Amino acid sequence: MSATPAVTSGAALDVTDHPLVHDVNAEHADSLSPVEKFCKQVADSTGAPLALFLAIAVQAIWIPVGIITKWDVFPFAFLLTCSNVLQLILIFILAVGQRQSSAHAELRAEHDHDSISRLIYHQELQEQILIQIATKIEADVESLKSMVAKLASQDSDP
Repeated sequence: MSATPAVTSGAALDVTDHPLVHDVNAEHADSLSPVEKFCKQVADSTGAPLALFLAIAVQAIWIPVGIITKWDVFPFAFLLTCSNVLQLILIFILAVGQRQSSAHAELRAEHDHDSISRLIYHQELQEQILIQIATKIEADVESLKSMVAKLASQDSDP
Protein backbone atom coordinates (compact mmCIF):
# COMPACT_ATOMS: atom_id res chain seq x y z
CA MET A 1 0.00 0.00 0.00
CA SER A 2 1.40 3.35 -1.05
CA ALA A 3 1.67 6.27 1.38
CA THR A 4 0.81 8.82 -1.32
CA PRO A 5 -2.81 9.19 -2.43
CA ALA A 6 -3.75 8.16 -5.93
CA VAL A 7 -4.46 11.08 -8.26
CA THR A 8 -7.09 10.41 -10.88
CA SER A 9 -6.94 11.69 -14.46
CA GLY A 10 -3.60 13.40 -13.99
CA ALA A 11 -5.07 16.26 -11.92
CA ALA A 12 -2.84 17.71 -9.22
CA LEU A 13 -3.97 17.11 -5.65
CA ASP A 14 -5.09 20.41 -4.12
CA VAL A 15 -5.14 20.10 -0.34
CA THR A 16 -6.79 23.52 0.01
CA ASP A 17 -9.82 22.36 -1.97
CA HIS A 18 -11.37 20.27 0.77
CA PRO A 19 -15.14 19.77 0.56
CA LEU A 20 -15.66 20.33 4.29
CA VAL A 21 -13.57 23.52 4.54
CA HIS A 22 -15.41 26.71 3.67
CA ASP A 23 -13.81 29.93 2.49
CA VAL A 24 -15.64 32.18 4.93
CA ASN A 25 -14.14 35.37 3.49
CA ALA A 26 -15.37 34.60 -0.03
CA GLU A 27 -18.75 33.44 1.29
CA HIS A 28 -19.17 36.68 3.22
CA ALA A 29 -18.02 38.85 0.30
CA ASP A 30 -20.52 37.12 -2.00
CA SER A 31 -23.36 37.85 0.42
CA LEU A 32 -22.76 41.63 0.41
CA SER A 33 -24.84 43.98 -1.73
CA PRO A 34 -23.06 46.63 -3.82
CA VAL A 35 -24.01 49.33 -1.29
CA GLU A 36 -22.63 47.23 1.56
CA LYS A 37 -19.41 46.62 -0.38
CA PHE A 38 -19.05 50.38 -0.93
CA CYS A 39 -19.68 51.07 2.78
CA LYS A 40 -17.11 48.45 3.73
CA GLN A 41 -14.51 50.02 1.44
CA VAL A 42 -15.19 53.50 2.87
CA ALA A 43 -15.11 52.17 6.45
CA ASP A 44 -11.83 50.35 5.78
CA SER A 45 -10.24 53.42 4.21
CA THR A 46 -11.41 55.87 6.89
CA GLY A 47 -9.86 53.67 9.54
CA ALA A 48 -6.47 53.85 7.82
CA PRO A 49 -3.64 56.09 9.08
CA LEU A 50 -3.63 57.81 5.69
CA ALA A 51 -7.18 59.10 6.32
CA LEU A 52 -6.11 60.56 9.67
CA PHE A 53 -3.08 62.21 8.07
CA LEU A 54 -5.29 63.60 5.29
CA ALA A 55 -7.80 65.08 7.78
CA ILE A 56 -5.02 66.72 9.79
CA ALA A 57 -3.35 68.04 6.63
CA VAL A 58 -6.58 69.54 5.26
CA GLN A 59 -7.27 71.36 8.52
CA ALA A 60 -3.63 72.46 8.92
CA ILE A 61 -3.74 73.98 5.43
CA TRP A 62 -7.29 75.34 5.66
CA ILE A 63 -6.77 77.36 8.86
CA PRO A 64 -3.80 79.51 7.69
CA VAL A 65 -5.28 79.92 4.19
CA GLY A 66 -8.65 80.95 5.68
CA ILE A 67 -6.99 83.48 7.96
CA ILE A 68 -4.69 84.93 5.27
CA THR A 69 -7.37 85.20 2.56
CA LYS A 70 -10.07 86.17 5.09
CA TRP A 71 -12.32 83.71 3.24
CA ASP A 72 -13.02 81.61 6.36
CA VAL A 73 -11.74 83.43 9.42
CA PHE A 74 -11.87 82.31 13.05
CA PRO A 75 -14.09 80.45 14.22
CA PHE A 76 -13.88 78.81 10.75
CA ALA A 77 -17.63 78.33 10.23
CA PHE A 78 -17.32 76.82 6.75
CA LEU A 79 -14.64 74.34 7.84
CA LEU A 80 -16.74 73.29 10.83
CA THR A 81 -19.88 72.93 8.69
CA CYS A 82 -18.09 70.78 6.11
CA SER A 83 -16.51 68.74 8.91
CA ASN A 84 -19.85 68.14 10.63
CA VAL A 85 -21.63 67.13 7.43
CA LEU A 86 -18.82 64.71 6.59
CA GLN A 87 -18.95 63.25 10.11
CA LEU A 88 -22.72 62.75 9.92
CA ILE A 89 -22.39 60.85 6.65
CA LEU A 90 -19.46 58.77 7.92
CA ILE A 91 -21.34 57.76 11.08
CA PHE A 92 -23.88 55.82 9.04
CA ILE A 93 -21.31 54.41 6.64
CA LEU A 94 -19.18 53.19 9.55
CA ALA A 95 -22.26 51.68 11.22
CA VAL A 96 -22.99 49.65 8.08
CA GLY A 97 -19.34 48.61 7.88
CA GLN A 98 -19.36 47.57 11.53
CA ARG A 99 -22.54 45.56 11.02
CA GLN A 100 -20.88 43.73 8.13
CA SER A 101 -17.78 43.03 10.22
CA SER A 102 -20.01 41.62 12.95
CA ALA A 103 -21.86 39.41 10.46
CA HIS A 104 -18.52 38.17 9.10
CA ALA A 105 -17.31 37.34 12.62
CA GLU A 106 -20.51 35.39 13.34
CA LEU A 107 -20.21 33.46 10.07
CA ARG A 108 -16.58 32.65 10.82
CA ALA A 109 -17.48 31.49 14.34
CA GLU A 110 -20.23 29.20 13.01
CA HIS A 111 -17.87 27.61 10.48
CA ASP A 112 -15.15 27.25 13.12
CA HIS A 113 -17.63 25.51 15.42
CA ASP A 114 -18.66 23.13 12.61
CA SER A 115 -15.05 22.34 11.77
CA ILE A 116 -14.09 21.74 15.39
CA SER A 117 -17.13 19.50 15.91
CA ARG A 118 -16.11 17.41 12.89
CA LEU A 119 -12.54 17.17 14.18
CA ILE A 120 -13.69 16.03 17.62
CA TYR A 121 -16.02 13.44 16.09
CA HIS A 122 -13.16 12.23 13.88
CA GLN A 123 -10.85 12.00 16.88
CA GLU A 124 -13.40 9.99 18.86
CA LEU A 125 -13.74 7.55 15.96
CA GLN A 126 -9.96 7.21 15.80
CA GLU A 127 -9.83 6.46 19.53
CA GLN A 128 -12.42 3.70 19.09
CA ILE A 129 -10.54 2.24 16.12
CA LEU A 130 -7.23 2.31 17.99
CA ILE A 131 -8.78 0.58 21.01
CA GLN A 132 -10.28 -2.06 18.71
CA ILE A 133 -6.91 -2.61 17.03
CA ALA A 134 -5.17 -2.81 20.40
CA THR A 135 -7.77 -5.34 21.58
CA LYS A 136 -7.27 -7.50 18.47
CA ILE A 137 -3.52 -7.61 18.93
CA GLU A 138 -4.14 -8.46 22.58
CA ALA A 139 -2.52 -5.33 24.01
CA ASP A 140 -3.46 -4.05 27.45
CA VAL A 141 -6.31 -1.65 26.61
CA GLU A 142 -7.59 -1.14 30.15
CA SER A 143 -5.02 1.57 30.84
CA LEU A 144 -5.91 3.22 27.52
CA LYS A 145 -9.62 3.10 28.34
CA SER A 146 -9.02 4.60 31.77
CA MET A 147 -6.93 7.43 30.26
CA VAL A 148 -9.65 8.19 27.69
CA ALA A 149 -12.29 8.15 30.43
CA LYS A 150 -10.15 10.45 32.59
CA LEU A 151 -9.68 12.90 29.70
CA ALA A 152 -13.40 12.83 28.94
CA SER A 153 -14.29 13.56 32.56
CA GLN A 154 -11.83 16.47 32.69
CA ASP A 155 -13.37 17.99 29.55
CA SER A 156 -16.88 17.80 30.97
CA ASP A 157 -15.96 19.69 34.16
CA PRO A 158 -16.60 23.47 33.91
